[in-house]
Amino acid sequence: MHRRLVLGAVGLSALFDGTAAHSPPAGTTSDPRHDSRSAAPIARAPGNMTSVLRYREVEAGEAVKSGTKLRLLPVGDSITVGFLSDSDGGDGDGYRRRLEDDLSGDEVVFAGTESSGSMNDGYYAAWNGRTIQWISDHVDESLEQRPNIILLAAGTNDMNPNPSVSREGNDPAEAADRLGGLIDKMVQECPDATILVAMIIGTCSEHQAPATTEFQQLIPGIVQERYDAGHHVLAVDFTTFRNSDLRDCIHPTNQGYTIMGDYWYSFLHRIPTDWIREPVGLDPDRPDSAGSTPGYDGTFVFMSGMMASFLLAL
Repeated sequence: MHRRLVLGAVGLSALFDGTAAHSPPAGTTSDPRHDSRSAAPIARAPGNMTSVLRYREVEAGEAVKSGTKLRLLPVGDSITVGFLSDSDGGDGDGYRRRLEDDLSGDEVVFAGTESSGSMNDGYYAAWNGRTIQWISDHVDESLEQRPNIILLAAGTNDMNPNPSVSREGNDPAEAADRLGGLIDKMVQECPDATILVAMIIGTCSEHQAPATTEFQQLIPGIVQERYDAGHHVLAVDFTTFRNSDLRDCIHPTNQGYTIMGDYWYSFLHRIPTDWIREPVGLDPDRPDSAGSTPGYDGTFVFMSGMMASFLLAL
């Protein structure tokens, strides 16, 4: 087995389970004997843990929960789709390929109605160029597949200054409210699932960065409300993801998508194990190959919006 090193998670100072989060410096490899998960066992009672999870290195292939199938539903926009991950010899699988490799110690099934890339099980509920509200309006069929873990990363397009992309407006507080509504729908339709809500990655676009930063900071509060109400909802911190791992100030490079997979894998290991239950019902009925029909709905809208944003920047 090999360790997964997230290069962007350096110098974290926030606390989890009463211990300081720690990651080795970029480009180095830490001793697994000093893995913080071993040094400080994860608390299993909501009163002893925070609702915000931060990256910690975990050995690839460690089971998240032995004997329990993980039916994962990635939900989001083009970053979840894996947009541009088929460039420069990439496989088109976004972060999902690395996450699947990391989860070799678990039985994993990906839920969702959309697929793309080269994976046999490359499913998700994500659409290029779409906002939180659009995702919420179209995610129901995927939620009916009853995932037991949902990986939600949405809001990048809501922060775009171009109104042809951010169709409901790009006010961070209003977008956070829409995100809360999407989380509530997931809780209602999948009450047995654990929902991981991303504090989305940043951007190097000077026109989009301020709103993105404000939106990132609002997500823990939105999650905390649901967490305090007894729901299995946790925020996961992607704010340490480096802008240098972005291809176009929005989408990760191929290496960046690999790093994102490691982030999600780390966060899965931070879930209290008694929250992870056997999935409800049968696995989704699939054709032989998931990746044969790309699920890149909304690409033209997204790219035209990006072009307009670039023109605004000139």
